[in-house]
Amino acid sequence: MARRPTPDIMALTVRERILLFCVGSGADWQRTGVTSEAVTALVVKGLVVRDALGHLVLTNSGRAAPLLPEL
Repeated sequence: MARRPTPDIMALTVRERILLFCVGSGADWQRTGVTSEAVTALVVKGLVVRDALGHLVLTNSGRAAPLLPEL
């Protein structure tokens, strides 16, 4: 089976990066102004999924995605 391509950090918007941080840290992402479109984008990119209760959870790819690009 072919490996899934890893997400390019430069392809993530600021709101998507904020959402990754919030999901990973357990912060309330809705209070930060992140839109549902950003949630949908990260689900499509395979970085987050919803658990059985509907909460967002990071996937392995989401955990591996750096929040800041290397300088």
